[in-house]
Amino acid sequence: MTGTIINILVFMTISSAIAFYLGYMFGTTKAYTKKVKLNPIFKNQCNIYHKPLILSLPKRSGKDNLTEVRGINEALENELNKLGIFHFEQISKWTNKNLEWVEVFLGIEKQISQEKWISQSSSLYSKSLKK
Repeated sequence: MTGTIINILVFMTISSAIAFYLGYMFGTTKAYTKKVKLNPIFKNQCNIYHKPLILSLPKRSGKDNLTEVRGINEALENELNKLGIFHFEQISKWTNKNLEWVEVFLGIEKQISQEKWISQSSSLYSKSLKK
């Protein structure tokens, strides 16, 4: 009786080891062949805690024409929209840390601060409120 229990345990241990080995071999080869797309928020050396307020969609009134800000062309506007920035109000509320985060994220070092996007957006936002 004890001999059969020992035999069962030995066979179970051997089959578990073989299954583990085969799973490891086949599981790791598939993992390296897949191309994983990294969430763009984690690209570069952006600190996610300094990310500005973003929206999933523009407000019902529609998105603002961000190209009115000197320094934002159509390509940058599209990148900002992909990020979730659609309105002058959002840009006008950025802190220095938010500004640095967006510069690093978009790869446009010092451009936002030099072109004064925040002050331009503030004036455009206040003009839109007066309409």
